[in-house]
This record gives sequence, structure tokens and C-alpha cells, in this order.
Amino acid sequence: MISRNDPRQGHLIDPWAHLGPKRRKLLENSWAGLFRQEILAELPVDQIAPWFRADFGRPSKELYTVLGVLVLQQACLLVERFGEHPEVSRMLSYRMLHRVLDEHCEVKPAAESGPEEITVKPAREISAKSLQNPSDPEAGYSGHKGQGYQVQVMETYCDSEVPQVKAQTLNLITHVAVAPAYESDTQALLPALKDTQARELGPEEVLADTAYGSDDNCQQAAALNVEVVAPVTGPPPAAGFSLADFQMSPEGLVLACPQGEAPLAVNCRKHRYRAAFSSPNCHACPQRALCPVKPGKHYHYLRYDEKTIRLTQRRAHQQTMEFRDRYRWRAGVEGAMSQYDRLTGVKHLRVRGLKAVRFCATLKAVGVNLYRATAVRRARRRAAVTGPGPKSRLAQLIFLVKEHMQAFGTAITNFFIPDVPCYPFKLKMAA
Repeated sequence: MISRNDPRQGHLIDPWAHLGPKRRKLLENSWAGLFRQEILAELPVDQIAPWFRADFGRPSKELYTVLGVLVLQQACLLVERFGEHPEVSRMLSYRMLHRVLDEHCEVKPAAESGPEEITVKPAREISAKSLQNPSDPEAGYSGHKGQGYQVQVMETYCDSEVPQVKAQTLNLITHVAVAPAYESDTQALLPALKDTQARELGPEEVLADTAYGSDDNCQQAAALNVEVVAPVTGPPPAAGFSLADFQMSPEGLVLACPQGEAPLAVNCRKHRYRAAFSSPNCHACPQRALCPVKPGKHYHYLRYDEKTIRLTQRRAHQQTMEFRDRYRWRAGVEGAMSQYDRLTGVKHLRVRGLKAVRFCATLKAVGVNLYRATAVRRARRRAAVTGPGPKSRLAQLIFLVKEHMQAFGTAITNFFIPDVPCYPFKLKMAA
């Protein structure tokens, strides 16, 4: 018996609803969605339908599904058949096909009496570096950012809250870096600092997101004479006492526990510290369940290293008003990214490939800088003409009437005197 369903026909109950909207969108944007929407409905089912009878035999598998599986199986056979052919194996289309099968599919070896079995890998087993689009093999994937590329941006900022000062201060984008979406933000800070320093635009202080503020980044940035102001990465400490509750010397030695008990000895070896406390006193302590000091062979010990000291000090400092007052300016870069997209459309480029995307993203950042420089020049000229004080109401009224009269006169002139014959040269701009 024959069985076939038109792929163009919708489903009363969505069979993929259990995936959720996010996973469903990823599936529709992948090669599987393209195959389902553009290829599956065009398969020549009518050519194999005559080989089935509608009134005899067991019900066949749905014919569109059968042909779709055969097409994918033949793709695997093409890879095997032409893998050793030197001319075919060098073709870009062949390499993309081989990459899709290798990164997105699992080929099980053939049994004694059967063909090889091809199955699509679960989403958690597919690498973020896998092929996302055959037309753009350099693009990557991120669960947070999606498919494509990411742009790392560094800009200067003004820490004044006076509107006149902010309007006359020039803030520029000083660094633009493009990378595949799977690249971690942690790896972007140091290249940005080295790039800006090489162009004599290096900062003395950087306000960064949590992902950029790892201990290694802060240490290497300090070696470049740059202070990184960022929250500490990782989860907060568990309930109870932490190293921040102990009295510490400037050299990193423990002077007393939270209950005021001084250690019997503190040893340091290869950037690791060990403070020994009296076991009878620790056993009698009412806060021993909350204390990180652990019993040892002879004493109770507190073990820590220099990295733990730095993270503890940073975690304690970020709870202060001083840190919050400095770090609050970092939110301004979110507005910069919004302006970057609204003015230039950088999130929807019409090019593909890492080099082309980097080129466009850099030029669009230059355009944002030109826009900002123009706004600052206009504000400075306005301040130089009107003076630092506010305008009187009469002056504001005269200025408003003047602007409306000029606009009305320009509209009348353009209506009666076309400007096309008067200006033989046209300025064309593309962004």
C-alpha cells in the first residue's frame, strides 16, 4: 500500500513543539530546515509511486521521508566514493559536504547484511565550531549570541554628569575586533589592550564585563600598566566564613581567624600558604561548622594561595560604594553598541567571510566616530557663540522664529527653483 503526505501541508499538532521556540528556530535555520522547506517537496515521488499498489501489501513508509533519507545517504556515499579522487577532494563543495557529515552526522559502520546507518548528532554533541552555513564556513555558533560573528568594541568615556561637559567631550571607538561567535570574551581583552597601545591609544583603566575580568586577565593587564575594573568571575562563596573574614597582613599572612584566634604558624611555599591553628581551640569554637579551617594530623589548617587572596580582596572591594561608583559608567557601552547598530546596521551585513565582515565592521565604527565628532563640534561651536550661561527666554524665542523662517524660505526656493541643473556634480555615499 502506498503512503505519502504533502510536505507543504501544515500540521494540526506540531510534531516538533517539544523542542521549544529557541531550539525550533535553530532547527529551521540549519541545513535540515533548508532541506525540509526547499528540497523535500521537490523530490520526484511520482516516479516511484507506480511501484506501489494502493490496495495490496503492507503500508509503505511515507514516500517523501524515504526519498529524503536516500538523498542524505547518497551524500555520504559521494564522500566515500570521491574521497581519494584528487581533483574532487580539492573542490570547495566536496570539502563542505565532508565537513557537514563529519560535524553534524554520525555514520555507523555497515552490518554484515545491511548498509551504513546515518544519524544526525544530538545538539549537545555538535561543536560550536561546526559548519553553520556552507556559504560562510568561517562563521561560528554561540548559545548566547547565535550564529555568525561577534564584534568586540572598546571606547573612551566621560565620567562627568554635567550635560554641557558630556556634550562637548569627544568619546571615540578605539578598538574593533571581529571573531566567530564561539570565541570566548575572556580571550578578547589582552589583544584589545595590545592593539590600542601599539597605536598609542592605550588606556590606563578599563571598565569591563564579568567575562573579561578573570584573574589571569587582570594580572596580564597590570603588567601592561592597565587597571581592569570588573566583577569577579565565578559563583559567590558558599555560606559561612571566607578568607575575607580573616585578618590579613599586607603580605598575605593570616593574623587571626574571625573569632580572634591567632595562628600558631603560617608557612608559604611556591605561592601557597598554610596557617596552623590549635586543634583544641578549634574543636571548642562555636563557629567551627562555618569555618573553612579543616582538621589535620597535628593542627587545624587553613590553606590558600595568592590567587585566592586576590579574588577575595576583589570580591570584598566590589561590595563597596567606591567600586560601584566607578563601575556604573560601564553601562554606557551598551548604549554605544545600540548606536553602532542603529546608525550603521552592523548586525545585518550583506557580506560573508571573516575578512569582509571585519572590513565592514571597522568602517562602520569609523562612521560612528565621525557622527560623534560632528555632534561634539556642533556643541562646542554652539557653546562658543552663546557662552557658558543658559539662553534667556527672549533669545530662545528669536532663535526659534529664525529657524522656522529659514526652513520656510528654503522650502519655497526649492519649490520654484529646482536645484538639479545648477549642480552638475552629485555626491553619492554608501554605508
